[in-house]
Amino acid sequence: MLRKLSSLLLLLSMLALVVSGCAPSAAPAAPAGGEAAPSGASAGSPTGEVVTLDYYWIGNGDTDQRSQVEAAINEYVEPLIGVNVVFHIIGWGDWQTKALTALQAGEKIDIFFTADWRDYMQLATQGLLLPLNDDSGEYGNLLEQYGQDILAGLNPAFITGTQVDGVNYAVPTNKELTVPEGFIYNVALAEEIGFTEEEAAKIKTLRDLEPWLEKAKAARPDEYPYLTDGRIAFNPWVPGFVPAIPNDLISMKFAPDASGNFDETIVSIMETDWAQEYTAIMREWYTKGWIHPDAGLTTFLPAEIRNAGKFLIEPQPLKGSNIKAQELVNASGNPDLQLKEIYTQPKINITVHSGGSMLAIPAVSEHPVEAMKFINLMHSDSKLLNMMLFGVEGTHWEFEADGRVNLLNSAWYGAHGGAWTLGNTMLQAVSNKEDPEKNRMLIEYSNDALDHASLGFRFRTDPVIAEITAITAVADGTARALLTGYVDPATELPKFIEDLKAAGFDTVKAEVEAQYEAWKAAKGQ
Repeated sequence: MLRKLSSLLLLLSMLALVVSGCAPSAAPAAPAGGEAAPSGASAGSPTGEVVTLDYYWIGNGDTDQRSQVEAAINEYVEPLIGVNVVFHIIGWGDWQTKALTALQAGEKIDIFFTADWRDYMQLATQGLLLPLNDDSGEYGNLLEQYGQDILAGLNPAFITGTQVDGVNYAVPTNKELTVPEGFIYNVALAEEIGFTEEEAAKIKTLRDLEPWLEKAKAARPDEYPYLTDGRIAFNPWVPGFVPAIPNDLISMKFAPDASGNFDETIVSIMETDWAQEYTAIMREWYTKGWIHPDAGLTTFLPAEIRNAGKFLIEPQPLKGSNIKAQELVNASGNPDLQLKEIYTQPKINITVHSGGSMLAIPAVSEHPVEAMKFINLMHSDSKLLNMMLFGVEGTHWEFEADGRVNLLNSAWYGAHGGAWTLGNTMLQAVSNKEDPEKNRMLIEYSNDALDHASLGFRFRTDPVIAEITAITAVADGTARALLTGYVDPATELPKFIEDLKAAGFDTVKAEVEAQYEAWKAAKGQ
């Protein structure tokens, strides 16, 4: 009843706007460090009441600084759009069991982080996310009515690139589009063993790393130099080709051949010669004490070890110009930590990165208009973005003369998912440890990248959802154990493949192939 009443009041308020001729208008964006005036679409709540938005945000975990930050943000945004916000910062390892479960259970959630690599397609096709550009929907076209600053600031490719059959179920972050795999390495330990930038540039295969891992272990016997949770740096496959399938078990080759042509053959990764070789190398490294003994467990999180600087090298997705390394340094809270990068993939745009960071409004939300207004403000208002990113000005951070930020207390900055999860990165300030041009460089990094042949393909899980559930149950823990050397692949890899097939793996692979061919045909290829 309350929902219907809210909808009626919203309709009446919209009619009043039409009668009075006061159509909402977008405000110009402010530079990072400044403050943008909210657009007309952001003013007030449709009911005239202050509503509380529950915002589920992926990150490193909650912090005791959250209430302070929420209070400052709410004091600022309440007069602008009539909302307060409560952040639920869920740890990376807990996202599936806590955030996703809460969404599926219909708990109160108004803004929900998602991505192509975090269940976007699954959630959209299961009806758990609200269509945002549905003219005939209960709330109308939320993007057009309340997201003017989103539409004005985003490259149109982000909007169309994240649609499912023309429908937007989430708002992309305005951020980098090209995210090659690679490594970050610990400069202090690297210098200790003579691993210079020149030596780092020579790393072209996993075997090239072995002399340095051996030296690192000898220099620090109580540490484990290769920090991993199963991520693959020298990855020859398209990451997240079918995000619903765990651990990229179904994919195609990432890089083009010498003629610039992509091999679009869809393969079962664990059945390839590459998988046999890779898992064997990881097992070697594990038995030599180069990989942490708990790395194969889902409870093992690398962040604590990375932040303490007790490692040599770690696989990471990168962004160019040492930006990712510096972001990890800033989030670590360790003033002595220095990180540098090694790139192992060419610059190629893939689907999972076009939708690499998005905010959705759950279908069960009772405040979708206000939720869209808040997301829109994240694409127009630098003051809000800087509070969400760094915390309370004067308590957690302060501006320096050049407009960059000096972090006074990194507890909040290190708790949430980071700048790439927040609205429009072009409007964010950067820390005094970062290049003043960082955000511009992030956007421009993709200018000379190639588009993969599969860019834009999204797999619908509906026809094989039972098989995917069974495959996920098989893969949970086992895939990671193989990719970290935790178990012996000589015995466990064949068994894993057998168990996957028993769960319906071949059926899913055939469905992926069929959908991919249909997608290509629809594109006229």
